[in-house]
Amino acid sequence: MNKTYRNIWNAATGTWTAVAETAKSHSKGSARVARSAVVALALSGAGIGGAFAADACTTADGENGSLDATGVCKVGSTMSASSVGTMAALDDAYIKVTAGGGSASTATGSGAMALGGSSNASGGASIALGYLASATGDRAIAIGSGANVNSTADNGIAIGRGARVNSDNANSVALGNGSATDRSNTISVGNTTTLQRQITNMAAGTQATDAVNVSQLSPVVTALGGGASIDATNGTVTGPTYTLANGGTQTTIGGALGALDGNITTINNKLATVVTDDYFKVDTSSGTAAAQAAGSALAAGANAQGTGVAATAVGNNTVANSRNSSAFGFGAEAIGGTGTTTGAATAVGAYASAAGYHSTALGVGSIASGSESVALGVNSRADRDNSVAVGNSTQQRQIVNMAAGTQATDAVNVSQLEPVVTALGGGASIDPTTGAVTGPTYTLANGGTQHTVGDALGALDSELTTAKGDITKNATDITNINNQLGDLTSGTIGIVQQASAGADITVGANNDGAAVNFTGTAGDRKLTGVAAGAVTATSNEAVNGSQLHGVADSVASAIGGGSTVNPDGSITAPSFTVGDGNGGTTIVHNVGDVVTNLDGRVTTNEGDIAKLADQIGNGSVGLVQQDATTRNITVAKDTDGAVVDFTGTTGERKLAGVAAGEVSATSNEAVNGSQLHGVADSVASAIGGGSTVNPDGSITAPSFTVGDGNGGTTVVHNIGDVVTNIDGRVTNNEGAITTINNQLAAGEIGLVRQDAATGAITVGANTGGTSVNFAGTAGPRTLSGVGNGVNDDDAVTIAQLKATGLIDYTGKELGAVVYDGIDLASVTFGGLGGTALHNVAPGLIASGSMDAVNGGQLYAMQQDFALQYGQLSGQIGDLSNRVGDLETGGGSGGGSGGGMGPGTGTGGDGSLVVGEGSNASGENSSAIGQGSVATGDNGTAVGQGSVASGNNGTAIGQGSSAGENGTAIGQGSSAGENGTAIGQGSSANGNGSVAIGAGSKADEAMTVSFGDGTDEGNRRLVNIADGVNQTDAATKGQLDRAMESVDQRFGETNRMINDVAKNAYAGVAAAMAMPNLTPSQPGKTVVAVGAANYKSGSAVAAGATYRTRDGKWLMNGALSVTSTGDAGVRAQVGYEF
Repeated sequence: MNKTYRNIWNAATGTWTAVAETAKSHSKGSARVARSAVVALALSGAGIGGAFAADACTTADGENGSLDATGVCKVGSTMSASSVGTMAALDDAYIKVTAGGGSASTATGSGAMALGGSSNASGGASIALGYLASATGDRAIAIGSGANVNSTADNGIAIGRGARVNSDNANSVALGNGSATDRSNTISVGNTTTLQRQITNMAAGTQATDAVNVSQLSPVVTALGGGASIDATNGTVTGPTYTLANGGTQTTIGGALGALDGNITTINNKLATVVTDDYFKVDTSSGTAAAQAAGSALAAGANAQGTGVAATAVGNNTVANSRNSSAFGFGAEAIGGTGTTTGAATAVGAYASAAGYHSTALGVGSIASGSESVALGVNSRADRDNSVAVGNSTQQRQIVNMAAGTQATDAVNVSQLEPVVTALGGGASIDPTTGAVTGPTYTLANGGTQHTVGDALGALDSELTTAKGDITKNATDITNINNQLGDLTSGTIGIVQQASAGADITVGANNDGAAVNFTGTAGDRKLTGVAAGAVTATSNEAVNGSQLHGVADSVASAIGGGSTVNPDGSITAPSFTVGDGNGGTTIVHNVGDVVTNLDGRVTTNEGDIAKLADQIGNGSVGLVQQDATTRNITVAKDTDGAVVDFTGTTGERKLAGVAAGEVSATSNEAVNGSQLHGVADSVASAIGGGSTVNPDGSITAPSFTVGDGNGGTTVVHNIGDVVTNIDGRVTNNEGAITTINNQLAAGEIGLVRQDAATGAITVGANTGGTSVNFAGTAGPRTLSGVGNGVNDDDAVTIAQLKATGLIDYTGKELGAVVYDGIDLASVTFGGLGGTALHNVAPGLIASGSMDAVNGGQLYAMQQDFALQYGQLSGQIGDLSNRVGDLETGGGSGGGSGGGMGPGTGTGGDGSLVVGEGSNASGENSSAIGQGSVATGDNGTAVGQGSVASGNNGTAIGQGSSAGENGTAIGQGSSAGENGTAIGQGSSANGNGSVAIGAGSKADEAMTVSFGDGTDEGNRRLVNIADGVNQTDAATKGQLDRAMESVDQRFGETNRMINDVAKNAYAGVAAAMAMPNLTPSQPGKTVVAVGAANYKSGSAVAAGATYRTRDGKWLMNGALSVTSTGDAGVRAQVGYEF
C-alpha cells in the first residue's frame, strides 16, 4: 500500500481527505469547458438548503474537475446550482425544504416554494415559509407557523402565526398572528370573532380611498355634540343623545332637527444534506455557528438563533427564541412576549423586532412590542396591544389606495368621511394636503355662534323654550282676564256694582272722585236708560233728553253740539268735535268755528281729489301705470296673479294696438295677428303644393304630383302621403342597389369578376385590349398580394427576385455572396486580403454545434480562462496552506468568505453567499440564490436575481429589490429607501412608504398602500379595532356611527431546473451510501459497500478504513456512483489520543 498521500478538502463530507500523490489528471486539451463542482443548495424566499459537492481537483493543463474512483482528475460538463431541502421533494419547477423533526414539506404547485416542517405550497407559483405554513391558492404567500392561504384564495398573502386567507377571499392579505380574512380584495389585521387590532401612527388620509385616523374622526364626533364621543381606551364611538324640552330625547341629528322643526313650524429553506436532529441550521465561516435549542427550528446566518420550537431565523444575528416565531433579515428579532405567554412572533427586515406576543414587525427597524400587534414599514412602532402601526410618534404615514369599508370593523377612507363632514355644514372641511378636519361653526339668529351640532340644537331648543314660556304666561293671563270678565258681568266687582238682582246700581261707591266720565276714544258717550230726574235748583239727579226737549227742543235741534238747559233754563254753549286737518280732532264751541273747520277741510279734499285725478290720468297710480320716462305701460306689476282677463259683461274683448312681439325660444311677449299670419304664410310656403293662408289663419291643403312607382304619376294632398309614396319608392331603390352591390361583391358583374366555383378572378374577360394599367392620378400603383409565379407567363414577386440573392426589393443589383455550387457545400469570399465578417451573432458552443463564433465569444473565453487560472492558483495556495496547518497542528480547514460551496459566488466580511453568481459584498450581508446581490452592509437578498443594494436592505423573492433600510418580500417586489413592499409585484418607492399585497404601489413618502390606485386594484383594510389615538385608523363602524348621527390587498416565484434537482437528490444519496466503518484492532482494514436512495436519487458506494499498528491513526477512503452517472470520492484521516 502506498503510504504517501496528499490531502484535499472534501466539501461533501466537510472533512480533509487523503488521496494518492500519484493520482493523475485527465484532460483533452485547453478547449475543454471547465466543470464546476456540484452544489445543491436549497433556496427559498427566506432560507437556505443543504449541499453536496464532489471532490475538486485541477488537471495538468489547468482545468477544474473532480476525482473519479481511480483518483484520476476528470473534467466534466458544467453544472449549475439549485435548491433542495432535507426531507423535501424537488419536482419540476418548485422547491420545498423541511426540518428533519417534522413531516416532509410539500411543494406540488408549478413554480412553488415550501420551507419549514409540514409546510405545503400546492398552488401555482405559491410560497409557504414556516412550520405548518400552507399556500394552496395560486400565487399565494404564507409566512409564519400555521399561516394558511386557501386554495380558492388566489393571490392571497398570510403573514404571521395562524394567519388565514379563507376560501374565495382572492387578492386578500391577512397580517399578524391569528388574523383572518372574510372577503376578497381586503387586508385584515385581526379576525371577526376574537381579535381586532388598531392601526397606529397613521397619517391623516387626503385622497378618496385613503384611510382616516381618529384625529380626522374626532372633530366630526365632537361636532355632533349631544355627548357623542370616542372612547380613549377601546375606540368605541358613542352616538349623541339630544334631550330636548321641545322634542323629547333624540339619538340622531335628523330626529332632533325633525322634532324641533315640527315645534318651530307650529310655533424557511434548508441545506440538502442529512439532518439527524429535530432542527435545521446553516453556519458561516466568518461568524459564530447558527445555534438552536429546540425541535423543528431553522437558523441560517452568522449568530442566527432559532431557539424556539418550530422557529425560523434567517440572516446574520437574527433571533427567533419563542415557539412558532420567524425572523428574517440582519439583526431581526422575533421574541414573542415575556414570561409564560410567548410565541408566534414574525419579524421581517434588518433590525426588525417583534417583541410582543403574537406580534408582527415588517420593515427595517420596525418594532411590534404590543401583544397581537402589527408594525408595518421602516421604523414603525406598535406599542399597544391589538394595534397595527404604519409609523411612529414622530413619523406617520397615510394608508392609500384603500377601498371603502363596509363592515363595522373596516377602516374608512376619506371618500366616506367627506359626506359626513359635508353634512355637518357650518364650514366643516377636510384639508386636502394634511387630512385635518375642521369642525363647523353655526351662526344662529336665535342662538348665537355655536361649534357643534349639539350646542346649536341646544341653543335653538333654549330659545324655543323661552318662547313657549311666554306663550304659556299669556294664556294664563287671558284665563284670569276671562274669569274677571265673568265677575264684571255679574256685578260683583268693579266700579259699577249691583249687590243683588233688583238692587240699585252703584258707580264708584267706594272710590273718591268728583265726576263720572263716559268719554271714549271716539269721544263722548250717551248715557241711555236714564229715568227722568228732578229738575230743581237742588237736584243732583240726571235729567234725560225728554226733559230738556220740552225746554229747548228747537234750539237744541238747531244748534246740537250737546247744548243743554241750565237749571235756570238758559242754553249752554255747544261742543262740536271736528277733525283738525292733520288726522286728529278738535272741539269747537260755536257754529262759526264748525263751518270754518269744515270749509278748510273740504278745500283740502278738493285739491287731493284733483291731484288723484291727475295721477290716474297720467298713469302714475293704479293697477295700470305708465312710466314717465320710458312710457312703458305696466299692469298690476306690484301684485300677484297668473291671468289678465279682458272679459266684460257682454263677453270677450279684442286686444288691439298690439305691437309685434319678439319671437324666440325664451320670449314671453304677445304676438299680433300679422305675426301669426306671417308664420302661417311661411309654413304654407314651406309646404308648397299651392298651400295658402285663410283669413282665419288656417292653411289650405297642398297638391303634390308624385310618381306612382309604375312609371306614372299621382296627386296627393298632404305631406304624410308624399313621405309614404317616396319612402316606398326609396325602399324599392335600396333593394335594387343592394342586389347590384351583392353582385359586385360576388364578382358576378363588372370588368373584374370571380368564378363562384373555382374562385378564379378575371379582368375584362369579355372585352378587348392588350394591357392592364393600374396607374392613377398620383402615378403608378403597387400590385400587392401576388402569389409566386409558376408558369412562363406568370408574374413574379419581389420575394422570388430577392430569393435569387442578386437584387433587392427595388430591383437594384446587390453585392451578394452566393454558394459555389447548387449543392450548397461551400462559399468562397472575394477580396485581395480576404473578407471580414462583421456583426456575427454569438454561435452555440456545444458538442455537435456548427455555428460560427465571434470575437466577443473568443475574448470572453480568454478572459474566463484567465479568471479560472487565477482562481485555481489561489485555491492551490489555500490548499497548500491548509495541508501545512494540518501537518503542523492537526487543525481543520475551512471555507472562505462565508461561501456555502465552490462556485457559489463572492462575499464580504461576515457575509453568507449561496448560489451561482451570487454576490454578498457588504459586511454581514447575505446573498442566497442564483445571481442574487447584497452590496449593502447588513443586507439580505434571497431568491434568484434578488438585489439588496442599500445598507440594512432585505429583498426576499425572485427579482425582488430593496434599497437602504428597505424590505421587499415577493417575486418582482421593490422597496426604495426606508420602504417596505410585501407581495408579488408590489413596489414601495416613496421614502418610508409601505406597499402590502400583490401589485400594490406606494409612490408617495410615508404612506401605506394596499392597492395600485385603481378601482379594481385597491383593497379594503378589514377587521381593524376602533381607533383611539390621533394617528390611529378609524373603522367604518366608527364612521357609520357618526354617519347615523348626521344622515345615516409572492406572485410568480423562481423557476427551478429539474435536472439539477435530480443531481442534488443523487448527491444526497451518494453521501448517505458512503460507508465509514471502524476496524476492530490496530493494523486491521475494513472494506465495506453501501447503497442509498433519497427521493428520486440513488447511489452505490464502496470504502475502506485502515487503523495503524500503533492504533492511533485511522485512514478512510470511499467512492460513490450516483444514478445520474456522477462519481464522488472521500478521504479521511483521524488521530486518536
